[in-house]
Amino acid sequence: MDKMWEKTSVVVQSTKEDGTARKRSFNNIAEKATDEQLQSFGGLVAQLTGEATDKVTVNVTTALA
Repeated sequence: MDKMWEKTSVVVQSTKEDGTARKRSFNNIAEKATDEQLQSFGGLVAQLTGEATDKVTVNVTTALA
């Protein structure tokens, strides 16, 4: 069976200063994005929001042909 990439998305989980947890989803991530690029993206979200990034989750969807 062949696997065919369909899409990649990223979920960045962060915590606000008051302790409230927050999840932000980003779709249409490039197929060949590296772990380092995705970690850097999580850091960028932290800089833009002023909230500490707790976790970056990558979801890859593939189809079996």
